[in-house]
Amino acid sequence: MKISEEMKTIHGLFITGIMTLIIATGCSQETDPVFTYNLKSAEVIETNNGFGLELFREVVADEEKPNIMISPASVSIALGMAYNGAESATMEAFEQVLNYEGLTREEVNEITKELINVLVTNSKGNLLEIANSMWYHDEFPVKQEFIDLNANYYDAEVRDLDFRTLEAIKTINDWVSDKTHNKIDKIIESIDPETMMILINALYFNCLWETEFDPDDTSEQPFYTEAGRLFERVEMMTVESKFNAAFTEDFSAVELPYKNDKFSMFLFLPAETSSLGELVEQLDGETWKSWLETFSEREEFTVTLPKFKFSYDRSLKEDLASMGLEIAFTDAADFSGISDIPLLISEVIHKTYIDVNEEGTEAAAVTAIVFDLTSVIENDHITLDRPFLFAITENSSKSILFIGTVSEPSYE
Repeated sequence: MKISEEMKTIHGLFITGIMTLIIATGCSQETDPVFTYNLKSAEVIETNNGFGLELFREVVADEEKPNIMISPASVSIALGMAYNGAESATMEAFEQVLNYEGLTREEVNEITKELINVLVTNSKGNLLEIANSMWYHDEFPVKQEFIDLNANYYDAEVRDLDFRTLEAIKTINDWVSDKTHNKIDKIIESIDPETMMILINALYFNCLWETEFDPDDTSEQPFYTEAGRLFERVEMMTVESKFNAAFTEDFSAVELPYKNDKFSMFLFLPAETSSLGELVEQLDGETWKSWLETFSEREEFTVTLPKFKFSYDRSLKEDLASMGLEIAFTDAADFSGISDIPLLISEVIHKTYIDVNEEGTEAAAVTAIVFDLTSVIENDHITLDRPFLFAITENSSKSILFIGTVSEPSYE
């Protein structure tokens, strides 16, 4: 493949997008694949969760918006694809931030491929689709090994386009719209003359609650701020069933399973003597594991939860840099596994959306990585009527798909 002399004088721009969508639907009765654990695969699952929780802490610590959500799974997959092109000190930074130290690139790719295979299932109604694509300027020399790694392990579609045309923008955005069932209609508004490559990963998740909330039991009830002041009256859903719950000095919590128990939403209400911020500050891989171990089954347990719907967006560049990936954003970056033309990451953009209602959950996430040149009394109920933490997980692998906080629920 040839590249023009003009292109040789500039650094490329590289964008990685992640689309994640959750939609409520019905369920069938087939058997899902279960993640097969060994020492290495368990390590990757734990490191992915650890990375996501650390990133979430970084975001929350520097965010003024009342409602926050990121997709650790989305960001991990995006960075994992980019990691396949990182070399030398840049590769080491990726491994340190993603907690892949001690693992070979081949081991990470093999385990990620197995994990994706477990996550993507349309059996028993737990539909999770993952689609990956690689788009590059038709005059940009991409190394075949980088293409092969992402095609083989991420099943990425590979296409070359003339990025100088409006048709290229439409083609990429049409792919995004199709893979997210029209919930996210575009990832790019325009393509800079320096843009050389766009990697996109799309996730689509679809399920109902195992025990649905009866809309007739939904009513307006008060929701309070952490200071105890009335935020406003919001639509509160109520359900009574057998649930796993936990009560500690730091929080009260409940697990709400989705249909057939493949996915769950965990809800954590901080103790009245604590705060949501203090709870989030505790989050890391070991703490998360210890929290899950405190859950036990409760009969006739009542959950009262606000309906909530919100969108969130944030640049993750500074967060990732502060976590140790700073070299990837500088002229010292080495992405020679992608191309011999020098690349650096100029921006990491993350956008999310969630809708929680009586039937289930709908959520979406988009991550774009841009590369340029160069003590509590136990109860029989929980009412989440003040700021709380939530997470959506896949249960056989324990992967955290989404994690967020709600301080000002509203539902239109």
